[in-house]
Amino acid sequence: MRRKASVMGAVFALLLGGIPAFAHHGFAVEFDGTKCADMTGTLTGVDWQNPHAYFHMDVKDADGKVTSWRFETLSVVSMKRGGIDRQDFLDNVGKTISTRACPAKSGTLYRAAAETLTFPDGRTFVVGQIVEGNKRGKADN
Repeated sequence: MRRKASVMGAVFALLLGGIPAFAHHGFAVEFDGTKCADMTGTLTGVDWQNPHAYFHMDVKDADGKVTSWRFETLSVVSMKRGGIDRQDFLDNVGKTISTRACPAKSGTLYRAAAETLTFPDGRTFVVGQIVEGNKRGKADN
């Protein structure tokens, strides 16, 4: 009886191992940390979900053309621990915000990972991985 239970357990483990697993990705797999830039635009929405929250922003280029961007952030729990919540985004929809973000590598246009986010009242939050470290302060100042 014990042997049968052991065999069944082993078979179950093998079958379970065959189910595709959705592993978390590393930053460098998906985003280009060498092309990060400051962007300013109008906050148009937020997707407050795990494993990452997202915010949407309309950005106007030098020619006046508006493009809609989607920015990936930390997890909802990490955002809350950092002092920002969904209501902060909802209160600022339609207002001008700024972000420091790194574009997607995949060629997906208008998608990036946000590092920081600044609301109209001047509050700035770390909302993503800071991939540039101290290089940004030295290069941009």
